[in-house]
Amino acid sequence: MKIYVNVYMDLAKKLGWSRKEISIDKDKILLSDILSFFTDLRDIVVGNIDNYIVLVNGVNIKLLKGLETEIVGDTTIDVFPPAAGG
Repeated sequence: MKIYVNVYMDLAKKLGWSRKEISIDKDKILLSDILSFFTDLRDIVVGNIDNYIVLVNGVNIKLLKGLETEIVGDTTIDVFPPAAGG
């Protein structure tokens, strides 16, 4: 399966990338395991997961199983950093 990870705004600037793709030879994998492939992203997001919006195929992980969400098949993961403004 192919996993596409997109990061946005200041997070993309901090990481130096906005989109990555990986191929995994498994039928399913946990979101937390996918993040372990991207240590730079994992180190920033996992400790502050409540401050980020993480979508799996457009669905907020808070409505799923959080970092324990199972990923099955080709998937897009979007990570939005906290935003300020008014």
